Amino acid sequence: MLFVMFFLRRLLGGDKKGGGLGATVVLALMLVILSMVIGVGLAWYGARLPLLGALFGDGGTRTTTSPVVVEGVQALDRLATVRWTESVVITKESGDSSLERFLTGEKIVLVATGEVEAGVDLVSLGEDDIVVDGERVTIRLPEPEILSSSLDEEKTAVYDRDQGILRIRPDDEMVGEARREAEAEITATAEENGILDYANSNAEDSIRAFVTTLGFDEVEFVS
Repeated sequence: MLFVMFFLRRLLGGDKKGGGLGATVVLALMLVILSMVIGVGLAWYGARLPLLGALFGDGGTRTTTSPVVVEGVQALDRLATVRWTESVVITKESGDSSLERFLTGEKIVLVATGEVEAGVDLVSLGEDDIVVDGERVTIRLPEPEILSSSLDEEKTAVYDRDQGILRIRPDDEMVGEARREAEAEITATAEENGILDYANSNAEDSIRAFVTTLGFDEVEFVS
């Protein structure tokens, strides 16, 4: 660069006294243009030069390791992959005999709609559960599980209630029991219909898509 500056100064008469402001401006402009040309050249061809390729990151080896992949998958946390919605009717009745039911007993009919979510808890994954081998990642997922279940309050209510002639107050505890029974029945129905199998399959699809974004070509799941 110093040689270029010297050459330009000689070319423009920079060694003569009173070279003038014009020569200085031209010299500065030429240096700016030369710097731009060098910068563009390095941007296009620098990665192709043996000595500069490493500086531009071309042809570098993969640095994604098992711990990095584990942390990324763990960040997905409790991955809910399927949701089941079901409606049930629950009938509860108090009183051991017909007379007791007539006098002080109570009967309720609860219509309930609830949701069940299933998936996998990825926080429990350890480094031994994910193995990186070149372009391939092998993952051992936790068993799928029911992550949550709840009743839809807008669609759950006591549809009918009958009280004995001597009963003064309604039995709110009976309603609570009916709600718990409804939630348990909805969860059991979801399990009977294979919600855990769907959760496992969907979890594999979701995690495979995530891991491939890290640059891996093949993702295999083992039990």
